[in-house]
Amino acid sequence: MQLINHNVPDDVVEGMKASLQEFFQLPAETKRRFAQQQGRLEGYGQLFVVSEDQKLDWADMLFLYAQPPEIRKTKLWPDQPATFRAALDRYSCAVKEVADSLLATMSENLGLKREVIADRCIGGLQSIRMNLYPPCAQADKVVGLSPHSDADLLTLVLQVNHVQGLQIKRNGSWFAVKPVEGAFVVNVGDIFEILTNGRYRSIEHRVVVDPKEERLSVAAFHSPNTRATIGPLKELVARADGEDVAYATVEHERLRELFFATKLEGKSFLERMKLPSTTS
Repeated sequence: MQLINHNVPDDVVEGMKASLQEFFQLPAETKRRFAQQQGRLEGYGQLFVVSEDQKLDWADMLFLYAQPPEIRKTKLWPDQPATFRAALDRYSCAVKEVADSLLATMSENLGLKREVIADRCIGGLQSIRMNLYPPCAQADKVVGLSPHSDADLLTLVLQVNHVQGLQIKRNGSWFAVKPVEGAFVVNVGDIFEILTNGRYRSIEHRVVVDPKEERLSVAAFHSPNTRATIGPLKELVARADGEDVAYATVEHERLRELFFATKLEGKSFLERMKLPSTTS
């Protein structure tokens, strides 16, 4: 879905866009100061690298944990441009409020109390992936971001420049997402599908590359706290007579470890979380 009237101030959004564009324009040696360390996720580099011979996505990425503030590794937060850290801090806080409000509203839509899902995000994780997809003359032969669904509750995506590329899969076909001016694109993640026992379904998506122009975006991922247990909500399953529990229950920290250690491949990760049906 696309969310308008979200109350994130224009200056916060524009400050994030400008700082990100300036960062990616820095010389390569400057950006490498914030590179990922061996075996770590955070920093400038690539995610989902599981072997040395795999084909990497056609993208530059900066991946950082932003919420709660005490988990930030500030040495990986670029100090160039000078506005970057403050811009990201303001943007992170504003977008977190939007995500919390959405989760409360979606809980009500399920007939639950507003706090049932939102309470799991007290002290919850917010990570932010900032993306630059360079142009490629043979754009049909590369992938900006491989097909996948997100392993979180909700992802809020900000289109930074005019170049489109996000696509979602529906009924076996790919459809381009055309962002509404000023809107956030909101993706439902795997954890939300698990919690709701499939009532909300995570969306498989990918990014294609433009042959002539670069594309920039910011994706803010919102997840429960690391101590949470992820499984179908008893409040939903208990009231649905005869409904199967469709997904396994797992500790959130373990789920994240499994997700990031796996190559992006459609919704295969979520498929591994499904339980055999007991319905005759």
